[in-house]
Amino acid sequence: MRKIIAFLFKTCLVLFLIGGTCLVLGQLAGVLLQNGDLIVKTWDLFANPTFIISAIAGIFGFILGYYPKEIVKEEDAYSSDEFSEKLEHVR
Repeated sequence: MRKIIAFLFKTCLVLFLIGGTCLVLGQLAGVLLQNGDLIVKTWDLFANPTFIISAIAGIFGFILGYYPKEIVKEEDAYSSDEFSEKLEHVR
């Protein structure tokens, strides 16, 4: 269950960051082009979906804090790979 919530949290996080970036860049373009309609249309298009998705991401993040973290075995954390095997030969 933790993996599902973590995936949903990350997905919502990416979506609201993209929405926020589009919102800011659209408004910045409106300011630079001195086009008030572009600023208002950008706000109307991106504001509500971005805020809703960010709230959903916050809820998923809050729920995720109540799930215990996965326990990693020491053998898995320090598993041998090509680099560590080369280090063993040096020692």
